[in-house]
Amino acid sequence: MICYMNTFIFIIIIFYINKVNGTFPTIDQAGFHHNALLYIDGNHSPEKLMLWLTGSYETIDSYNVIFDTITIIVERTPSNSLTAYSTNQQDWIWFLESKLSGPYGILSNLTQALNHLQTRNKFLQIIVMLPYIDSNGQQTFSSTLNLSIQKHRYQAIQWYINTIQEQMKQYSKLYLWGIYLMREDISFGIDEQIVREISDIVHSRQLRLLWIPYTNANNWNNWKTLGIDVAILQPGYAFASPLMQGTFNAGRLRATAKLAQHYGLGVEIEVNQGASTEYEIGLLQNYLAQGFIDGYQHVPTAYFLGNYDSIARSKKACMLLRTYTFGLRIEPTFMSNMQWTWTTNEKLEATINISSNNIPQGIRINWSPKNSNWSGRIIVEGYIKIDNSYTWKILSSTEVGEKNWRDEEWTSTLLPFSLLPSQTILSIKVSFISSQFLPSLTNEDLIIEQNPNGIALQTSTGAPYSIVPSMYTYNPQYGDSTSQTLSNFSRGLLTDKQWSTGEWQSTMSIGWSNNLNSNSYVRIALDFNKIIYVDEIIIRLHGGTYASVNWPNIARILISSDCIPFSPYSSSDCSVKSYPCTRRIITGGTNTNQGGILSFKFSNSLRWATLEFQPNAWLIIDEIQAFVNGHDISNLIYYYLLTPPTSTSLSSSSISYPDDGIRLTDGLIAGVMGPITGWLKSELHTIIIDLLIVRNIRETSVWTLIKSDWAISPPTTIVVHTSLDGKVWYEFGNQEQMQIGERILDAQRLFIRLDHTNHARYIKFDFPIDQIFPGWWTMISEVSATD
Repeated sequence: MICYMNTFIFIIIIFYINKVNGTFPTIDQAGFHHNALLYIDGNHSPEKLMLWLTGSYETIDSYNVIFDTITIIVERTPSNSLTAYSTNQQDWIWFLESKLSGPYGILSNLTQALNHLQTRNKFLQIIVMLPYIDSNGQQTFSSTLNLSIQKHRYQAIQWYINTIQEQMKQYSKLYLWGIYLMREDISFGIDEQIVREISDIVHSRQLRLLWIPYTNANNWNNWKTLGIDVAILQPGYAFASPLMQGTFNAGRLRATAKLAQHYGLGVEIEVNQGASTEYEIGLLQNYLAQGFIDGYQHVPTAYFLGNYDSIARSKKACMLLRTYTFGLRIEPTFMSNMQWTWTTNEKLEATINISSNNIPQGIRINWSPKNSNWSGRIIVEGYIKIDNSYTWKILSSTEVGEKNWRDEEWTSTLLPFSLLPSQTILSIKVSFISSQFLPSLTNEDLIIEQNPNGIALQTSTGAPYSIVPSMYTYNPQYGDSTSQTLSNFSRGLLTDKQWSTGEWQSTMSIGWSNNLNSNSYVRIALDFNKIIYVDEIIIRLHGGTYASVNWPNIARILISSDCIPFSPYSSSDCSVKSYPCTRRIITGGTNTNQGGILSFKFSNSLRWATLEFQPNAWLIIDEIQAFVNGHDISNLIYYYLLTPPTSTSLSSSSISYPDDGIRLTDGLIAGVMGPITGWLKSELHTIIIDLLIVRNIRETSVWTLIKSDWAISPPTTIVVHTSLDGKVWYEFGNQEQMQIGERILDAQRLFIRLDHTNHARYIKFDFPIDQIFPGWWTMISEVSATD
């Protein structure tokens, strides 16, 4: 169910300890504690392995082997086949004879490394990967074996394991623990049968079977019934955290720990890109710190470390991992169990003073089962010192409803924010507002995040913009009946009084597909042309998974009488109120092809509103309606598609790094990991933001990438102008005032901040031609303006 049903709710508050049923596996049960995944696609000499086994950085500074088990993995074969998808017998032979055994194989090199380290009377356990067995793609596995046939699969698997066992007999310091399933998910049906077949063969050889599923992989919590002996759960936090354009905050580590404990899995420690930057080191630090907090430090653990000369690409990261494997506690980057001051009136408020040594980047709320029925608004305010003045300022806000709950009963909500280096937070206040009941929270539920979050909400977040010359080709798959709604408030398909209450009909709809790279929001602004009173706004749309059409993950409405609310961010000249979707009604159709309604009831005065959705597959909308006292006032609605409907891809585009019409004001700071907008420095480009009405602006920023080994550098010159009408332009500061702000991964912020407020509707960023480095690239992640 997408939206919270609150028609008649009877709430029984039960006070209990938040207890997780189930237990982690023990070290004795698993037969290992610290199991490092060793990817041997490259060269792994004995000298390199000595660094790797001891956790040393560039030179051997310890002879203590920090892992008791090594899992040997190859991802790609000489035929360019991926071992997690489909391979053939020649690929298996190459792995067994060239990579695993022989005088230069990994088993020999590991033995030499152990001999050099003088590990007397101590052996190293080995787990060897088994490539994914594809019953469809391996019908011609060899000239005699068709792996769609069970008998042939048995023959192939038995030969593979027998070969490994024979090879292992040559190495007295190595002991074969068992087999690792290379595929990280197990599809329902034939794949389940194949895993059981593998398990039978493995167990008949007195070996064990290991599996490491990713978050929400098929069968991740059903592993025991498939004959798997040990399973380790991947949090995915290092690769899908906000700065990586994902949605997982550090609370994902806590959720993974709770889920793993409940279903009897261990937890994987993941290192992103070798942890060479402070941000990546911070991610690793939180993995290790949470291990102590939630108890997975002392249970069977797998380590995803990448494929580098050492276990990490920085000395600090190596030391963190060594300290952790020694059993010592690692402190997190976030601050928990702080002494908040709690007050309750019409809302619940928590306030805390902030030390000058701390740099808050966001507030995380760790929810527990007793709050699973709570919905409402959360506002984070900061008492800020700006120059020589002090003021309370809204830093972030969000809505919490039933649809926000994931990770079963252990979800978290992150409210991120970003401040200038010259701004200091002296106090933080978190408010919980609800028309139903207030949540039950304690100090341990509020976390102050200090790791950069890659999210910076500003006045311009969500505003439309244009690039000259154009870098975006609009060719909608399910577009509007008029192009006017892409550049101004107008009426079109969403106000034509035509919709389907049952199955989806594409001629009535506008559609947006979810962006897997950025998890961006879809925003539609509404204008009623005057301040009026509204009781309810209804969205008619479709779901049910047919043709990848589904209900959104998140739906809320922002309203204002002062400005067009692009995001929940409130500035000095614009008050924004935010309301969650109050209910969803299925109006017709089939189980997989449904028509329905999302309803927003709030009863308030407004002129402008913005509908904000986070799609889950395709978001397909037919109509927008508004009501007051039961009367339909939809004829007053004019709308602006702030997020253009999804375009079909154009393979013939001559632009190397095109824009998508959204990412430069989406509030997400991206590094080279995600899609980016860029051009050669020999080209002249201009970006213009349209705030749609005149706003107060004091600061403008450009987030630009730095990657010298890829010939990417910040622009040497950026000229900023503002305008009230888009015709007459005034310089916003000057180039000499452009300052260097914070850096997050590969993204560097350049900004201009004035001592006074500037009134503007349009903000123009000019990027002149760079005569010194014409062959280099300018890559832009975000442009912004704020008060």
